[in-house]
Amino acid sequence: MMGAYGGMALEYRVHPGNKSKTLTAVLATGEIMQGDTVRLGTFLDSLPKRKNRAIYLASPGGNLLEGMALGKFFQERHIKTIVEGGQVCASACALAFLGGTDNDGQPWRSSSTNSLLGFHAFRSSGTENISSDDVQRVVALMIAYGREVHAPIDLLIVGFATPSNKIYYVPNRTICALGIKLWSVETDSFVCN
Repeated sequence: MMGAYGGMALEYRVHPGNKSKTLTAVLATGEIMQGDTVRLGTFLDSLPKRKNRAIYLASPGGNLLEGMALGKFFQERHIKTIVEGGQVCASACALAFLGGTDNDGQPWRSSSTNSLLGFHAFRSSGTENISSDDVQRVVALMIAYGREVHAPIDLLIVGFATPSNKIYYVPNRTICALGIKLWSVETDSFVCN
């Protein structure tokens, strides 16, 4: 199946710029919702097997736990993560992005000079307030996730410190220092890698 595979949650399709015989490039757009990780696995299994895999993320966020599940999936399946020029990956998407991994099991994440990668504090999805014990459990889950996917802890800290109704977009000058590759759309080359 080479077309779109989605609906109301993340929509998966082969990236329109993918011309490589050694790369499976998937574009994921939309809101992250429960079940997206399973759906991505099904979609990838329907594609030809290639040596390298990358997922281009464009999402304002969504379900926190599903974002972390996607990140673990990217790590386990050795899928590189990319926020392409002109796109936004924030909140749960930014957490998923942190799971990007190359074929050698090393972190592989790339952003662009004109894309936005954003973090903020989590919030309850309902109208109810969550207890301080619940907050501590979620923070512990997020820290454990960050450790598991070898995420820069500074990104989690800045996320916890940014109110849930705002987003901290990582400045380009900080991207490289965090070990994230930065693609310059102006020079069509990596600023750091």
